[in-house]
Amino acid sequence: MLPHPSFAVPEWPQGYRAACPGRDVVLTEALCDLTCPARQSAKLPEEGHQLPATKLVPPPSDVAHCRQRKRQASAIQEIDLRGSDMANRHGWLLATLSALALLPPDTALAQSSESAEAGNDIVVTARKREERLQDVPESVSVLSGDLLDRANISTIHGVATLTPNMLVRSTFRSNETFITMRGISSAQRALPPVSVIIDGVQVGSNDFINQDLQDIERIEILRGPQGALYGQGAIAGAINIITRRPTNDMKGFLKGSFGNGNSVRVAGAVSGALVPDTLLFRVSGYHRGTDGLISNVRDEKVDSGYESSIRGQLLLRTGDLEVALRGSWTGGKEGCCLQDKAPRDSAGNFVNLDDVTNPGPSSNILGRQDTQFHDQSARIDYDFGPVQFTAITGLAYVTQDVLADLDYTAARISIQDLTYTTRVFNQDMRLTSTGSGPFQWIVGAFYQNRREYNRLQAGPDNDVIPITPTLLNQQLRTRNRAIAGYGQASYSITDSLELLGALRYDKVRADNVDQLRPAATQAEASYSAFQPKVQLSWHWTPEVMLYATYSQGFRTGGFSQSTRYDDETTYNYEIGFKTQMMDGLVTINGSAFHIDYRNQLLSYGVTTNSTLIRRTINIPKTRNDGFELEIQARPSQRLTAGFTVGYTDSVIVEVSPDPYIPTAGAIGKNSPLVPPFTMSGNLTYRAPLGNDMELIAYGAVQHRGGFYFDVANAFYTQTKTFVDANLTLERGGWSIGLFGKNLTDARFVEHISITGADLRVPNRPRTYGIEAGFRF
Repeated sequence: MLPHPSFAVPEWPQGYRAACPGRDVVLTEALCDLTCPARQSAKLPEEGHQLPATKLVPPPSDVAHCRQRKRQASAIQEIDLRGSDMANRHGWLLATLSALALLPPDTALAQSSESAEAGNDIVVTARKREERLQDVPESVSVLSGDLLDRANISTIHGVATLTPNMLVRSTFRSNETFITMRGISSAQRALPPVSVIIDGVQVGSNDFINQDLQDIERIEILRGPQGALYGQGAIAGAINIITRRPTNDMKGFLKGSFGNGNSVRVAGAVSGALVPDTLLFRVSGYHRGTDGLISNVRDEKVDSGYESSIRGQLLLRTGDLEVALRGSWTGGKEGCCLQDKAPRDSAGNFVNLDDVTNPGPSSNILGRQDTQFHDQSARIDYDFGPVQFTAITGLAYVTQDVLADLDYTAARISIQDLTYTTRVFNQDMRLTSTGSGPFQWIVGAFYQNRREYNRLQAGPDNDVIPITPTLLNQQLRTRNRAIAGYGQASYSITDSLELLGALRYDKVRADNVDQLRPAATQAEASYSAFQPKVQLSWHWTPEVMLYATYSQGFRTGGFSQSTRYDDETTYNYEIGFKTQMMDGLVTINGSAFHIDYRNQLLSYGVTTNSTLIRRTINIPKTRNDGFELEIQARPSQRLTAGFTVGYTDSVIVEVSPDPYIPTAGAIGKNSPLVPPFTMSGNLTYRAPLGNDMELIAYGAVQHRGGFYFDVANAFYTQTKTFVDANLTLERGGWSIGLFGKNLTDARFVEHISITGADLRVPNRPRTYGIEAGFRF
């Protein structure tokens, strides 16, 4: 029989030893019951953060890998029963794996950026508690801040290029960014289909999504409904964005880039301690500007502009209390409304719809948009021992003024003057169990107050500002008040089998009015839904997990201008697996899903010389089937690689007639805005050059299937391939490099009017440049 080996816990950093000196730990089924009980519930410190000797702080491996080691112990005991022959042949391997599980963070299982990209022990908070990614029975992609920097990804558009079954599109103004995930898409005046959370605060509107990603620690993309924890907007999934937190040591960076179109971007951050170990700060910001890359028919750049942003954070730690304050401001002016009219031949067929340079924008007015964001949030965490209390308060505000052509021709016919303002207040309070027993739970309550003000004016183009709104004059005010209660509990039936159940109830009250015509336009509605979830996960081996999930999703209904649309619901069935091999150097995760989709949202505009209508409708029944596969590998110390593939078959099952778009014959057609497949691959190679210099080469390819914009499948954008590459030279904290995005200059339609106006929005062309930076 193979004896259960004992391992000494490695030396603890100075400041921990007096609190809980290193002791021997016996690898048994009860491995989590360490001889030092303080390690089970104490909080982890920041890197370099030293607490007083009286504060009990565990090494991170004890907490993050507790369950993994427990399963390894169980596996060793199982192998023991198989006979001494197997033990003699494989005992050295089991001992090695067990020792690796106990190594401190700066050894084989450390969460460095390299090991994270290979899938080694990434710790996520996707389920509102710290967990090892491979122990989370969900379809989750994680992009580290280092990978985002290396790939030169600064917007949510770039995140989608590395994520299966995800599409991000721009519309006629920059703030209105639309997301499709697993066949579920955004719509005007509706919540996004995924809940976007920034440092614990739900953004609550499409208009907050297209902000630059600055100073990011990591981004977690959860696919599949997450309503049980994240609520009414998480019908397709959730995007959890975690920014870099303040640090005890003085740290920071500064980087700048210059690219084609005279595009300039400068970004930086600084972090440190105002009161060592107690009050920490972080300040970050950026400024970017460009002369533009997209030309109109008169060879004028229509997408020039600039934007600046600053964000500040304070972190207070006193005993068991932690308070985090965060605030940011962003403002800028840019070109907008870049549409041109897609040409048709004499038979009425489009002439290469994706050739967005033919003819190109021809509006006699260069559209402009003036945008301002600001947000503030406060998070309070208090550790009561077996229970942690968390309260998160957030307030976000965005306003965008748009002045642009309405007829989108060189003639002076009509003009539009629009203002979009959104204010969102969130309050989330919850209790989370912190013990190491088989029963884990979360219970909480949520409140959101969302207000939207839209001033829509359109009139003749007669060079008079303000315009005379004879074509359209509306001042719409929409209010949504949502309350919810939620809970989630999991129970480890055995060391390898876990059952999870969750339930959330959302109730939303909405009202809408044109303040210029209140008596005729006042409307109210209420929406409510239970969102249950049941999940069973089984660790077949310590490295292989299988899971099955049933869940329901919900996205609240609302109003588009003065028209009401109903709420969406989904019934979701998913199976998946997670596996690691070769000592964690290769990670392969996959899932397959079926979704019965009710009241799918589709929005469109009706734009003529005399009409401006924004409308959102429901498609009664849709069926979505698909799968995802992700592979992360680190074949050598110098090379890391990633590969993803996603497939979605989304079919219309039932459709209702509509006064503006054709719906006859739509049953059996592909759902709009859903690519049937996405594929991506990326490689990073690090070549040492001597004298402490390193050359880092990064390349990524995405292959995305074509998709339709309408239920009749008449408007179609083709399958496209996109190539990005970066080459960076680093020495110490300095770096300089070249970058390129969409190097093949693949062009396509991101958005098009499906009601006859044929107005289309182009994607961004090829960009390239040089970037230099310094970290300290």
